[in-house]
Amino acid sequence: MVETQVTKTVRINSAGQVVPNDRVMPVRLAEDVKWVATAGGGPWKITFDKSPSGGEGTYPILSGSPFSETEYTIAAGASGGSTGGPVNGTMRRTYRYNVRRATTNEITDDPDIDIE
Repeated sequence: MVETQVTKTVRINSAGQVVPNDRVMPVRLAEDVKWVATAGGGPWKITFDKSPSGGEGTYPILSGSPFSETEYTIAAGASGGSTGGPVNGTMRRTYRYNVRRATTNEITDDPDIDIE
């Protein structure tokens, strides 16, 4: 039996905010994440560079990226993201990331990904 790769979609609005239903994205070990610049927004930069301190997650918070890259650039009106699932991710852990304006590096949002 061949397992197909599942992709979870995280939508980023024109102000650089992750839409409410996508703020904490649960991801399984065989799933990728695709960030989508909607409503004419972007370009955005996704960076897994947040400290694990401060606030609470669903699970204990770890630093770094659960994916093969620590940074993803999403062109205006486009999408991009991980491939191969959370290869560096630990089950039942939360990973925090920043959404940044790619042109100025300004942080516009700071959502989470939970590896389930």
